[in-house]
Amino acid sequence: MGKERSTERSEYLVLTATKQREADGAAERAGVARERLMEAAGSGAADWILERLGRPKTLVLVGPGGNGGDGLVLARRMAAAGAEVEALIAAPEERLSDLTRLMHERLVESGGRAKFIEGGIDPDRIPEGAELIVDSLFGTGMNRPLGGVYRDLVGAANASDASVVSLDLPSGLPSDSGAIIGEAVRADVTLAMEFLKPAHLLFPSSSYCGDVAVVPIDYPEGALKRIDPFARVLTGSGARDLLPQRRPDGHKGTFGRLLVVAGSTGMSGAAILCCRGALCAGAGLVTLAVPESLLPIVEASLPEAVTIPLPEEDGHLAPNPLKRLAPALSRADAVAIGPGLSRGDGVKEAVASVLSSHHGPYVIDADAIAALADPDILSRIAGRAVLTPHPGELSGLIDLSTDEIDRDRVEVARRFAADNNIVLLLKGRPTVIAIPGGGLYLNPTGNTGLATGGSGDVLTGLIGGFLAGGAPLGDAALLGAYLHGLAAELYARDRSERSLTPSDLVDALPYAIREVERWS
Repeated sequence: MGKERSTERSEYLVLTATKQREADGAAERAGVARERLMEAAGSGAADWILERLGRPKTLVLVGPGGNGGDGLVLARRMAAAGAEVEALIAAPEERLSDLTRLMHERLVESGGRAKFIEGGIDPDRIPEGAELIVDSLFGTGMNRPLGGVYRDLVGAANASDASVVSLDLPSGLPSDSGAIIGEAVRADVTLAMEFLKPAHLLFPSSSYCGDVAVVPIDYPEGALKRIDPFARVLTGSGARDLLPQRRPDGHKGTFGRLLVVAGSTGMSGAAILCCRGALCAGAGLVTLAVPESLLPIVEASLPEAVTIPLPEEDGHLAPNPLKRLAPALSRADAVAIGPGLSRGDGVKEAVASVLSSHHGPYVIDADAIAALADPDILSRIAGRAVLTPHPGELSGLIDLSTDEIDRDRVEVARRFAADNNIVLLLKGRPTVIAIPGGGLYLNPTGNTGLATGGSGDVLTGLIGGFLAGGAPLGDAALLGAYLHGLAAELYARDRSERSLTPSDLVDALPYAIREVERWS
């Protein structure tokens, strides 16, 4: 997540507040007391800060519940390490939970500084002199707008020049959605305790979280087996494990043959970008089939691909391309179809004929998606396709508007994938990857540089290249989304994300893949 990614786990679970409570209860039944979980959470957060930020002068804002208890543990551990720390407790002692009261007692017994707030608060005075504010007011239990002293403290934290680290979740955010329900902390870093929450990944709440890092807590492995997560998040380590292996004695046939059907007059660039993405994924042989008038353009721009001229009508694919495509279809390990095809009268018919003539995996994007409005065609590719629509394109296949899809993109994607036995990669922030029988993932990588025409064509090529190389449908979709976003992040490290072009994205892909290959 953000600048902090796992180097050990293949994925993180995303839990709602209810599922978090289930996990805590399961851990307790397995013999791990809640006190031990709280000590682990606060200590892990303190270690993260000490390792990366040193020993800043720290103000810890403490709430009455478990999140506040985590903050009090953190204060004790940081003070023991030599940091100047003060805990400001925003509730009377009698209102503290039993565990939080215990952690307050331990802090005081260790010589730590803590004081209870009484009366009104001057927001401009609270963070005075602090270099770091740790927000541990509220965690996953928030479901109504903050008021009173809590709202004042949040306003003070947001107005301060100090860095702000939130524990588990910025105070004021509901954990289970992307909604903003009132005043909330705008964190520079959020330290999630073992599990991510929907608010870390969904918009607009994720924009309040800053960089998100996961603090590991040793929940008993068996305690989590029955927890059904809201979603999962792939890590760099997980992406490395999904990369198709490359045999030292391999050849172009070993590494897969991808057929790309793409392009129309004015949209030759989409076909080229798609093929370049596939080549970066390691496809051994990429064959590009385009309307015949585009042949001079694509051959001049893409010497690495074999080309097939297809019959056309006014620059668009003609209805029956199979006579020329049949040999390539019979040899292809995977087919990528859609980028830049446009929506000429014969295009849907041509797409339908291609989707009925290849019995291997597909990645279907852009204008080819419109052909799937026919239920018969959709059923023909069940179990063999990755579909990569944005919400507007998905809206053409289901009885929901674009706005309705965006409001509930996770559940919409989950339902569509299950109902149609198709891997659905729903573009947007976050990109949702729903795998029938294999769970639902939220992609953690990417930035606004991807919001430009042509970046999706690169993604289609990446996925197609991985499919041709032997990756299962879900793995190819997860890898494509992760590396696509990581390439955009790598570009933005030295340059502006607003300046990212799809060609820049392709140029950054080898560095993203190298980073994942070397993940340890």
